[in-house]
Amino acid sequence: MRKTLTALMLGLGSLPMLAQTPQTDLPQLYSLVDGKTIIKTDPFNDILGHLNLKVERLITRGASAQLSLEFSPDGATEKQSGAFHTNPFFMSNSFVFSPEQPRYIAASPQIRCYLNGGMGHGFYMEAYYRAQHSEFSHQRMYVHHHMVGSGTNFFDVRYNGSATMHSFGINIGAQWLFGRRKNIVLDWHILGVGRGFARGGFTANFDDVSHTVLEEAVRSELLSMTEQAVFTFDNKTDNNVKVSNLKYQSYIFNMGLSLGFRF
Repeated sequence: MRKTLTALMLGLGSLPMLAQTPQTDLPQLYSLVDGKTIIKTDPFNDILGHLNLKVERLITRGASAQLSLEFSPDGATEKQSGAFHTNPFFMSNSFVFSPEQPRYIAASPQIRCYLNGGMGHGFYMEAYYRAQHSEFSHQRMYVHHHMVGSGTNFFDVRYNGSATMHSFGINIGAQWLFGRRKNIVLDWHILGVGRGFARGGFTANFDDVSHTVLEEAVRSELLSMTEQAVFTFDNKTDNNVKVSNLKYQSYIFNMGLSLGFRF
């Protein structure tokens, strides 16, 4: 009996010590506050069918590396951004500047510098390289040919084509971290400017005109991008042509807003 009472007294005496023992804070244990990987997407582009995913990895204080992937499974039904007859010397991959995007796939590695030395937050400058392959479908251009003694002859060229562009540039923006654990990310891509170099071609059918007239009219319409172009006419049908080795350069402008999480 005495041993039992002694054990009971010792147990009761230890209760205050147990109450003072710090307990593990499970939210703190699994906190994302030190996470170095951020996954983001631009929801506005997603809604419009331009799927995108950005993965950012914090390298050190004030610096990170990011990979951006984009895919647009369906092109616009009318004139498409970057199509040869649209004078694509100023382009954008943002629906804000250019909502009529073609079907395309793109990858862009980026190096980001946070101006305040922040770990994934604050104003930043970013250098990027971007590779994009675009497919243009159901495009139409109206070309003209001056006929001696009979004025100007207009006719229709209907084409499907593709182009691959390599571009370089700089983005500026700001990124914020929200939430108790600072794991909710808002990335405001304020403005991006770059320079792109594209090469491509198309196959077309056209109205009943001679091959010489067609080639002269297309070269006149597309100007400098046809300097090294090759025209190959289909021997089986008089109204089909393949135009290859079209080249052009573009100034590129972009902006956007992305949401994501830090892990």
